[in-house]
Amino acid sequence: MIEIGQTLGAVIAVMHGGMNAQAGAMTLDEAVRQAETNAFAVRLQQTVIEKNRQKVNQSQGSLGPAISFGASYLRYDQAVTAQFSSASPPITIQPIDVKTVNATLTMPIDIAGNMTRLLHANQASRRSSELTLNATYNDTRLSVRQAYFSVLRAKAQIVVDEKALTDAKDRLDQGQKQFDQQQVAKLDVTRYQAQVAQSNSDLISAKDSLTLANYAFNLALARPIETAVSLVDMDELPALTPTEDDLVKAAQTKRPEVLAAKETLKALALITRATESSMNPTLNLQIQSSETIDPSGFTQTGAQTTGTLLLNIPIFDSGVTRAKVKQARQDETTARINLEQTKLQISQEVRNAIANLSSARARLDNATEQVRLAEEVYRLAKVKQDAGAGTYYEVVDAESQLTLARNGQVSARYDYLTSYSQLQRAVGQDDLTAAIASTANGSRGK
Repeated sequence: MIEIGQTLGAVIAVMHGGMNAQAGAMTLDEAVRQAETNAFAVRLQQTVIEKNRQKVNQSQGSLGPAISFGASYLRYDQAVTAQFSSASPPITIQPIDVKTVNATLTMPIDIAGNMTRLLHANQASRRSSELTLNATYNDTRLSVRQAYFSVLRAKAQIVVDEKALTDAKDRLDQGQKQFDQQQVAKLDVTRYQAQVAQSNSDLISAKDSLTLANYAFNLALARPIETAVSLVDMDELPALTPTEDDLVKAAQTKRPEVLAAKETLKALALITRATESSMNPTLNLQIQSSETIDPSGFTQTGAQTTGTLLLNIPIFDSGVTRAKVKQARQDETTARINLEQTKLQISQEVRNAIANLSSARARLDNATEQVRLAEEVYRLAKVKQDAGAGTYYEVVDAESQLTLARNGQVSARYDYLTSYSQLQRAVGQDDLTAAIASTANGSRGK
């Protein structure tokens, strides 16, 4: 039997050692890296980036030359001929068919700069999608960490419930011996049996919670749900040293959502300028070379090359452009409002995470003290009962309070780790100190 005075921290330490010894046990960093590669949200955002990259390529291609080849075959019902005298042979004026091949080079001349603006807008949209991928990574890391800690929490609760079941069985064995020696009544033995049944029920529920936590963890890693899960527990709890205001400033400066929103705003501004300039003249250069196969007749030539400059000057479009410009400006206004809202939400997320982290730290310290006191109460209750001065109720109540205290310590410990992960996500970087230093350096650089 494990000594009753043993703290939950020591029990978890034993569990740590067993888990670390397991072959192939996954660390938190390994789980995060695997999720960043396989998570569905990450893979979907990567397709968005590729789509935007191709839009940039399309815009770049529209600024360059385009070459096309063509062929035509024209056949009349009859050839047109002429004869100047009865002694001369007939002359073909128009043959019965005409076969032509041609090559055309088209080159836009961006005199208004609109095509270049649209290219830059697409480039900004691509950068925005790449920054959104960083935000997806950030969200994915939080999801994986929460799932990871849920598994560890469930395992730790199993340890607590197994300890409670072991204690209940020991009391039942002792009570049965006392009953055999006619030292206690049958009712006391029945109560011990009921306590064993309750502890066993709690252990079954804890194991079921672990199964569900394993499934959720596998889903977060986008791997088969039934995959066996073996995780390494956290040996140390991370400490929070930076101040709240510093973290808020770092988050509002470095969060991918903010940077992506700024790039989106740049793209919309360029689109607005391009829309405003859509009534400006456009100019296209076209060079065409054509060749007639087997030319005959007076009207046909063997080969010819022509060059064309096409200038188009829009005059009136019934207010279509003006309406489009107003729409584009509203899109810009919406983007600015979204950016402002995002910054405010980030400030709330950081402050909420810090408050939750501080609360979890206080609850963990309090829970650790509760475990120490509950273990002492349980020890004294057993001593009194063994000496014949205590009652069954005192022992059972002390054991129940000890189990509650241990479960409370487990919850507070993993609440702290989860809250720290939420703070990392709220700031947008795992290394909070480095995030603050980077922000401070950037401010000095300005």
